[in-house]
Amino acid sequence: MLVLLKGRHFLYNLVMQHFFINQELKEGQITLRDEELVHQVRNVMRFEAGDKCVCLDGKGFYANGTFDVVSKKEVSIVLSDVQKCSSVGRKVSLYVALSKKPATMELIVQKATEIGVTDIFPIVTGRCQVKELRNVPRFLAIVREAAEQSERCFLSVLHDVVTWKDLFATSGGLKGEVLVGDARQYDFKLGEYLKGHSSDEDVSVVIGPEGGLTDEEISDAKSKGAKIFLLGENVLRMETAAISAISMVMFI
Repeated sequence: MLVLLKGRHFLYNLVMQHFFINQELKEGQITLRDEELVHQVRNVMRFEAGDKCVCLDGKGFYANGTFDVVSKKEVSIVLSDVQKCSSVGRKVSLYVALSKKPATMELIVQKATEIGVTDIFPIVTGRCQVKELRNVPRFLAIVREAAEQSERCFLSVLHDVVTWKDLFATSGGLKGEVLVGDARQYDFKLGEYLKGHSSDEDVSVVIGPEGGLTDEEISDAKSKGAKIFLLGENVLRMETAAISAISMVMFI
């Protein structure tokens, strides 16, 4: 990941652009030949030799850099001062039911990444109308672009689809406190609960599909120790519920 800042605009342009790279960060010169990245650096952002940047690998390391070559086919950067990013504190994972509308899932993945969740798990529930995440490369690109926009040091991990049956199994991946959203059956309102419940424990937020979770799924979640929450008096669309819930968990 490159965090780019035009040196000559430093005094009035503090918005850094991020570009991901799949190379180990070490002092010295690196050369990038990815066509999309080269095009963005040279033709879109119009960076030139001598401009400064910060390079990140998306896994927790960054380095200062200076553009050495910016040509039609490649970009070379001289790296120095490789460092490790500050570690992530409490980890928040989002488990969200697959939507029948690709645009709905794209919005959820984009905003969840911007907000800062560590992991995103698409899940299949009883009322889901689709059973797979289509066009995975596009979703991975959305994660990358959202992390670039929000200047994150770590990428959210987009996992394979998980069925509700496997969700609460040992291999399901649920971490820490498990909070499941439902507008009909609930133990508490999420905002009130979070204000009186301060914890550094990891949190897994589960959001159902457009038609909501079934009674059996709610009972199953409760039997496995999950807490059922209500966001507010209004019944929200699933994308609104997902974005609102993880925002509250992250920032309250």
